[in-house]
Amino acid sequence: MKKTSKHTVKNILIYVFIALLIGLLTGWIRYWTGYYVLLQGILAGLLISWTIHQLPGGREKILSDASFKLSALLFLSFMAGQAIGFGWAQPWFDPAGWVTRILNGKTSESVFGIFSTGGVVHEFYSNGVNDGFWIVLSLLDLAFMFFLLLVSLPPKTAKKKS
Repeated sequence: MKKTSKHTVKNILIYVFIALLIGLLTGWIRYWTGYYVLLQGILAGLLISWTIHQLPGGREKILSDASFKLSALLFLSFMAGQAIGFGWAQPWFDPAGWVTRILNGKTSESVFGIFSTGGVVHEFYSNGVNDGFWIVLSLLDLAFMFFLLLVSLPPKTAKKKS
């Protein structure tokens, strides 16, 4: 029983490392290329899950027994990695400063998709988004990511024969 517990903890640490690494890369890429609303969350959520399932033992019972807790842990690990990625992408390491500048309206983040709308929307957001609209888009993106982590982590269960 102890061996299984150690094995499970080891696997969870590997899963956290994967989420942290994907978050780190995503944060760095997002800082330099801009924000791809929903695409980032969908790709990150599915990439984390897919990578875990490719590992030997990636479909262990822990994934179905604690999928909400594991999803939350991986989500938080991804967010920590993304903050570190934001920090490393800047000339000086300041992951929280960039987000603070966006929330204070001192800088903005370019959002892929808004530029292709044209007209008034394009004019209004041509320099990027910040403040409340940025928060709404970010929360929507993160909600999709968490949902995809939650539904894609548990292994497939076999149907019982009647």
